[in-house]
Formats: sequence, structure tokens, C-alpha cells
Amino acid sequence: MALRMKITRVFLFMYLFFFPVTVSAFPWPSLSTTMFYKSPFTSSPDYGVSNYNIPQSVKYQVEFNFSLTHKSMINYEYLLKFARLNDKQPNSLLTQFSPPYQESKLLFSNITGSNNPPYLLQDKFNNTYDLFNNSLSNNEEITLNQLYNITLNEVVFKGISGAGGVYNVSDKMFELYCNTSELYYERNNTDLINESNNIVGSITDPVLKAEKIYDWVSDYLNYDENLPPQEKGALWAYNNEKGDCSEYTSLMVTLLRIQNIPARKVTGFLISNNPALRPQVGDEWDFSFTRKDGIETTDILGHAWVEYYAPDIGWIACDPTWEGSSTNYFNRNDYLRFHLNVGQWFSIPGLPDNSEFGNPCVVYEGGSSFDYSYQVKITVLESNLLPLEQFPFLFLVFVGIGIAAVLITLILIIKRKKDY
Repeated sequence: MALRMKITRVFLFMYLFFFPVTVSAFPWPSLSTTMFYKSPFTSSPDYGVSNYNIPQSVKYQVEFNFSLTHKSMINYEYLLKFARLNDKQPNSLLTQFSPPYQESKLLFSNITGSNNPPYLLQDKFNNTYDLFNNSLSNNEEITLNQLYNITLNEVVFKGISGAGGVYNVSDKMFELYCNTSELYYERNNTDLINESNNIVGSITDPVLKAEKIYDWVSDYLNYDENLPPQEKGALWAYNNEKGDCSEYTSLMVTLLRIQNIPARKVTGFLISNNPALRPQVGDEWDFSFTRKDGIETTDILGHAWVEYYAPDIGWIACDPTWEGSSTNYFNRNDYLRFHLNVGQWFSIPGLPDNSEFGNPCVVYEGGSSFDYSYQVKITVLESNLLPLEQFPFLFLVFVGIGIAAVLITLILIIKRKKDY
């Protein structure tokens, strides 16, 4: 009996000590990736970006293949404009004060059928576009083929409230991203001003203000997937209490600008609208945007989100549309979204002035008789993700050990009582 009780005490001691120590020592991946980091904070003060962390990343090969065929007997002049997947890093002159959201390397670019040599255009927001043109006759074609290696980093900011410096309101950044003149960002509207001030109250820290505004927009708006692909703007979203990703973004940007926090819309496309997707090496996705006999079809997942600026911290990404998912998207950017443009809403010539920027290619032309095919192929080359798949198995193992220990102990206690 004494031996059996001794064994019981030893077993209980080992369980009560070993289980908590093991749980605390094991590098458990959190169900919310904002709670777990596999590398220390990265600081790049020379580039005005700091206090960010990259817990996960995925490297992709991205292939674009575009062709346009003229279908009329009358010649027409075509001008084509393609957004490039910019290199968004702290040391990039094109993406100043940006963390490494998107590491981009163009491996191959070929344009055929252009009258003039293609050239690169940079707009005032430093977005980069390939421009080329041709006057096409019946069944003549113009094409673009590009191949990239793209690393998308999950960038997380944590503990940055109060860590930033002081805004320089004379910087060009305020002219671009905190002005009062842009269409659809009605920062002079009295209702929006009052709402923004009510949301932040007496808070002075820009990061805490941004969090309050992010939470409010996510709760206030209802997502409407049936809206037409037209920009509605912040005031429309506020008055109607609904919108798609563009309206969520416009409203948050406007409420931030009212607080004199530089903020901007980012547009791009997604691999998936499922935030829990975990790409693995060899995974492939194919998307297309086609026009045939005047009918357009696409399965490209266009998306918009927010970046706001904090001094000495940099441009901080948020996605108020995805706040309803299981993962927090405040001060966080994931590895599922490709960045095409930053700045504002994007008008597409030939469509209504309030059209949203829905795809990477823009066709300016004088007629409507053409077909085109825009194909995107994405392949995972490297996947550096936290081992979330280990969590359920190992957790069940330890829980099982604990249950077994308790049951064995109860059995021994019951048998001991019977012996007496």
C-alpha cells in the first residue's frame, strides 16, 4: 500500500510539475499569430521604419500573361497601362517609410506589338506602371508577359503606442495623404468630423486613435458583397452604414485624416479571401480577367485596405474589412495579398469616373471591338509559416496525459478506500 501511494505521489508530482513546465517551455504557436514571434523586432531607424516583426512569410512565383486582339475592320489606337508589383521595403526609394510588406523582383518582362518602345510611368504616389501602345487592325494582337519572384511578409506591429515621434506637417506626405481636396475622402464634412472626434475622445496618441477608429469602422459598417464596382466614398458609407472593402477603407482613411494622421488606400489582389489559408510549397492558383464578344468575366480577388503613418514607426497596415475574421488585422499585414497601388481611389478611363480600380490592367482605346485575356499564375516557392498544424496534436497529447493521470489517481484512491 505504501509503495502504491508513493508511486501515486511521484506520478502526480511529475504531472503537476512536468506538464506546466513543458507547456510553458514549448514554442507553442498561437491561434492568433499576433501573439507569437519567431524573431526579434526589426529596427531600421535609418529609413524611418522600426518596431515591426515578421513572424511568417511566403515566397511566390507570379506570372502575368496578357493579350489583346482587335476585332474591328476599322483601325483603333490602343494605350495600355499595367501596374507593377512594387518592391515595398524600407530602403526602397519608391516606397519610403514602408516595412517589407512585399519584396519584389522582376525576372522577365516582354511586350510585343507596341508601336513605340514601352516605358515606365511613376505617378505622384510612386506607383509604377508599364505603358505601351499600338494602332491595331483587324485580328492584330498586342501582348505582355511578365514573371516575378515575390516574397509576401506578414508584418506585425506591437507595443508601438507612444513609441513614435512628432509629425512634420510640412512634409509632402501631408499634402498627399492628409489633404482636404480628394474626392470620396470628405474630411471637411461636419458629420464625419464630429464622429471622428467622438470616436477618439481625449486620446492623443495616433496609434491608439487608429485602433479606436479601426474598431469603430469594423463594427459600424455591414459588408455588402452585392455593391457595383464603383467607388462610393466615405460619406456614402457612413450614411448608408454599409460597403465593400473599398468603402471600409475610404471611411477609415477619412476618419484618420480628420485627426491629422496621414492615411492611404492600398489596392491589390488576394490569393484567397480566407485569412486562415496556409500556402505550402508547390501550391498553385490560376486567376483570369477576360473579355470575349464584349462580355467581361473575372475571378481575380481585388481588395483594398488601409495604411496609416506613425512618425519613426512607418506605414502601418490595417484591414478593417477582415476584422470579422478569426485573426486581428489591426497593425498587421499578411502573406496573402499582392500590393499594386497606394494613394487613393483609382479612375479607369472608359468607365464611370467613380469606378473602383478592380484589376491590374487598364485599356484606353477608341472603340469597343476587342477581346483580351489576362492570366495570372501563382506558385509557392517557399513557405516559412509557424507550425500551427502541430498545435492540435501536441495539445491533445498533453491533455490526454493529464486526463490519464487524474483517472489513475482516482482509481488508486478508490482502491485504497476499499482496502481499508
